[in-house]
Amino acid sequence: MAGGQLTLLCWEGYADKTFVEPFEAETGCKVNAVYVGTNDEIVSKVMSGGGTADLISPSNDTTMRLVNADAVSPIDESKVPNLANFLPQFKKPAWDVKDDKLWGVPYSWGVIRIIADPSAVDPSTDTLGFLWDSKYAGKLSVWDDIETVYTASRYLGFKNTYDLSDEQLEQVKAKLIAMKPNIRKYWFTTGEMGTLMESGEVVGGNSWESTIVQLRAAGKKVADLKPKEGRGGWSDSWMIVKGAESNPCVYPWLNYISSAKAQALGHKVTGFGYTNTKMADELDEKTKAAYVELGMSDPETLTNVDWWQPVKRRAKYLEIWNQVKAAAQ
Repeated sequence: MAGGQLTLLCWEGYADKTFVEPFEAETGCKVNAVYVGTNDEIVSKVMSGGGTADLISPSNDTTMRLVNADAVSPIDESKVPNLANFLPQFKKPAWDVKDDKLWGVPYSWGVIRIIADPSAVDPSTDTLGFLWDSKYAGKLSVWDDIETVYTASRYLGFKNTYDLSDEQLEQVKAKLIAMKPNIRKYWFTTGEMGTLMESGEVVGGNSWESTIVQLRAAGKKVADLKPKEGRGGWSDSWMIVKGAESNPCVYPWLNYISSAKAQALGHKVTGFGYTNTKMADELDEKTKAAYVELGMSDPETLTNVDWWQPVKRRAKYLEIWNQVKAAAQ
């Protein structure tokens, strides 16, 4: 048994007792979790030093900021044998690799789903263009988030979504203002979008996997559209804070949390996708059926995902989004 203390700086749900307690019993390591609300919080806490944490769980638009700042240590892959069972997209993802070294162990992930009521929107729709179709006036809802700026960029065919020029951002703004007559409401929580869809107040938009699961569990049919322009995607990775690699609990946790069993327990808490291909087999039949229906265990689901990247001019993007919301219809 390793024994010792392990401090995690992570998102809520990433250190739930359902899977932390078995790890503690197995290793003798005591896990302490400090929860964060944003990636910027992770960066500031790690950069300020002071031994805040041993392991952190930043998202894929933040991992390289930490690598480039020399704030994390590379992963010794030989100590994480469960990496061999990962979906292909998560074995060596670009956001965790630099100088041929792996700097993070991919953990959970999700896709920004484009959803629709199949009785109102053709479920074979394969383009984001339906979001601008005038027949859905006042019947759509999209996320009150910078991701909606990315969505318009993808629809306009820009390949540099995360590094748009001023001219491109103006085109995005015009396109999003043109969408406004269709928008019943910009949603802020996934539960809000679920309620809008369940009541029939809206017939489509974007959301998270949890909304689809919520709607299907309530007996509401919902189509998970696959637009050819792509969908946004995020992934969180476990990273070792520089200097913590010598902690005897670090690698036991990294391998344990990469196992199918621990990730299945994690899914029960968060509803997210997880990296181990065998995770779904550890779920009960009902949960597994919902996971498989979402395509979460199928690498094909990830073939047209536009993974989030750092946005150098994030403030400018947010300014554009705020101008869209303030614009008259």
